[in-house]
Amino acid sequence: MRRYSIKELLDKFKWHPELDFSKLRIRYIDRPKGYSEISGDEIKEVGHMFLYLTSGAAIPHHRIVEIRYGDEVVWRKKS
Repeated sequence: MRRYSIKELLDKFKWHPELDFSKLRIRYIDRPKGYSEISGDEIKEVGHMFLYLTSGAAIPHHRIVEIRYGDEVVWRKKS
C-alpha cells in the first residue's frame, strides 16, 4: 500500500468537498515543550516542507508525529 506524504494527505483533506479541514488534529514535536497539537483551522498553508500557521509560525513536516481526523488516526510517523 502506498504511503502518502504529509503534504499529499493534508491537501486531500483541504480540497476534498466532503471533508472538513477543521476536524484535523496534528500532533508534533514542539521543542523544548515536548509535544503540542494544532487543528486544521490554525493552518494557513501546506508547503512541501513546512506547515505555515495563521500565527506566523512554521512547523517542519519531519516534526509531525500524528494526524487525526476526528477520532481516527489517519497518519502516524513510523518509529
